[in-house]
Order: sequence, then C-alpha cells, then structure tokens
Amino acid sequence: MQSSVSDDDHTLDLPTIRQVDISEPLRWLEAGWQDFRRMSLFSGFYGLVFILLGYALTAATWQSPILVMTFVTGFFLISPFLALGLYHLSRQREQGVSVSFMQSLLAFRERQFDMALLVTFHAVVMVAWIRLTTLLSALYLSGTSSSVSVLIDELFNTPEGLGMFALFVLTGAALAILVFVISVVSWPMLLDRQSGVINAVATSVQVVNHNKLVMVLWAVLIVGLLSIGLATLYLGLLIIMPVLGHATWHAYRSLVA
Repeated sequence: MQSSVSDDDHTLDLPTIRQVDISEPLRWLEAGWQDFRRMSLFSGFYGLVFILLGYALTAATWQSPILVMTFVTGFFLISPFLALGLYHLSRQREQGVSVSFMQSLLAFRERQFDMALLVTFHAVVMVAWIRLTTLLSALYLSGTSSSVSVLIDELFNTPEGLGMFALFVLTGAALAILVFVISVVSWPMLLDRQSGVINAVATSVQVVNHNKLVMVLWAVLIVGLLSIGLATLYLGLLIIMPVLGHATWHAYRSLVA
C-alpha cells in the first residue's frame, strides 16, 4: 500500500514522497533478487569486485589489526556509492532498453559534479571513522595487538577493551545512520533525475522522515545482510551486494513519485 506526501519545502522543488507499507522492504529485496538473476553475469562482476576490494583492504592493513576492523566495518559507510553501477543496470532493465554493462561502469559520468560532492561526503565520513577508531585504540588498548585474534581477545576480555568496543559500536552506528539518512535514495535519484545534490539529499532525508518504521526495517535488513557477507570472509558479497544494490533502486522507485 502506498500513499503520497507532498513536501512542505517548495523552495527546493522536491518530488512527492510516498508512504509505503512495512512489507515493502521485502518486496524490494525480491525485486533486487530478480534483477540479479536476469543480469547475473553483469551483477556478479560487481559482486566479485566487492570481494576483491575486501581482500585488498584487509591485506593492505593486516599489520594493523585495528585498521582491519575499521575497513571491514567501513563497508557500511561506502556501500551506497559502490553500488552505483548496479542502480544503473536496474534502471536500464526497468526502462526496457538493452542492458549495457559498459554504460553501468561509466554511470558516474552522467552527473559528475553532483556525484563528486556526494562521494566527498562518503570520503569525509570514512576518514572520520578511521581517525575515530585509531583514537579509540590509542586511548583504550595496549597497542600490542599483533593480530586480529589478539585484538579480539583484548576487546572482549579486558575492561578497557569492552569500553573501547562499546564506543566503537556507538560511534560506528551514529556514522552509519548519518550515511543511511543522507544516501538512502540520493544516489539513485542523482542517476535518474536532473536534480542537484542538495535536492537529492533533502529528498532522502524526507523519505526517512515520512517512512520511519519502514526505513528502520530497511536499515536492519541491509546491516544484517552485509554482516552475513562480511562474516563469510567476503564471499557472500558476491550475491548480497548486487541484490542490495538492485533492491535500493527499487526502494527509490517505490518511495519517490
């Protein structure tokens, strides 16, 4: 069930936001899965890229266990941007045109300036996350964690480690919520419409404001599925990231008139 909500801020010329039923996120995932099935070769390529990116970041930071943990959790902060090509594939399929893998790779070129501004936002958040985790590690941990297993042992078996972990979760959740509110529909909207980044971000905020319970469920599903992907040593991202990317396009089409 859907109903429309006109936005009060006409100065930004925002589109009409729909209020949707609590069951809609499951429909978005189903639609995302259908897109993945029908474009499995192209979608699977993106999934493989996500896996290789995870391995590359882990290998590059392996000597610093706290950075391994930082970059693994950082997937939640940069995934909206990484899925841009998947939004483009779903858009092409929806329009009934021939699906072009090369065009999906070059989707960023359609709105370079506005997208660059949104990329900058994600980059700033990621840098802030790295700085915060490094600071927390310096304040609470001994600095002798020589491996991820030693770091985990110190986190969960010392008072300082438990305190650091609690702050790690709280600050990470705060940044993830910020990213979610800003980007839940802004990336697909920039790809789909001739609207500036301010309008896209404002629309995203209004979507969350008008569909609070639905957005909570959607966020929980995203975090849960990404966590499964990360817990499988990134292998689950082969399917999970493409399905979520395609589903995000369908969420945008459902929520924004």
